[in-house]
Amino acid sequence: ASGSSRQESVMPFALVIQSVDIRPYNRVYQGIRKAYGKNIERVILYGYKGNIREIIQKKRPSIIFTIGEWALSRVIYIHKIPIVYAMILNPYPFIAENKNITGVSMLASPDRTFKWIKKYLPTKRRIGIVYDPNCSRFIYRIFSPAAKKNHLFLITKRINSTKEVISAIKELSEKIDIFLMFPDTTIITPETISFMNLFFLKKSIPVVTFSEKYLNMGAFMAVYTDPYEIGIKAGNLAKQIIQRRIKPPPIIFPKGKIKINPYVAKNFGLDLKSAINKNRTVRLIGCYETLR
Repeated sequence: ASGSSRQESVMPFALVIQSVDIRPYNRVYQGIRKAYGKNIERVILYGYKGNIREIIQKKRPSIIFTIGEWALSRVIYIHKIPIVYAMILNPYPFIAENKNITGVSMLASPDRTFKWIKKYLPTKRRIGIVYDPNCSRFIYRIFSPAAKKNHLFLITKRINSTKEVISAIKELSEKIDIFLMFPDTTIITPETISFMNLFFLKKSIPVVTFSEKYLNMGAFMAVYTDPYEIGIKAGNLAKQIIQRRIKPPPIIFPKGKIKINPYVAKNFGLDLKSAINKNRTVRLIGCYETLR
């Protein structure tokens, strides 16, 4: 314990800038604090009356964490202090011109996502994706090489408005074995979610999504991230930057977690009990099978 205290005490001062005071962001902060140490100070922007530039000039942090898009947008002018972001869906507009910015994705590792798909849907190879390039081109560019690495085929349909979603899904459904849902605001609306889950259930096409909340709406599998894990990852990344003076990639991925809807699995004729017996890392939680 004394060795860990000494390690924490030598970590230089870090400033955490958080957009709003909500539970997921607070969990990220707790993870950062756990991994990086206690020599940090947090500013929550919502309701804050001070001046962020003045605080940075006065405190002179060795590294800055940002939680949320608003927080990152407030420090984009900084180029000499390392910045580690969290809870940003699309970081690319921010990191394009800023080589001092790196961070942790809100999405689980694409490689692990496809490995889980292969594990539980081993006979299915054609994965369908509908996306708006203006919203999620960057996600597609990350997932595409990971799919090739896992010998899976992505069949995509690009759209430009929500009005095109239903027709795109119908067209794509004739060519795919699995539908992979992207966190794309053009695609994800209450109406389209309701339609796509029911439509794919009738077609016996499993839906793999990025959030566990869609399991109750008929999705087969959710591969999602935990805010605390994101915080831990961000804290450790910051320590690497400071201690080893490395420049990591502009984005790193948490391992993520997986949940499967057993009722949908049964509808598809999948034997989850057999999978659980083969893999002891699986635990039954409520009505979902969860891997950690």
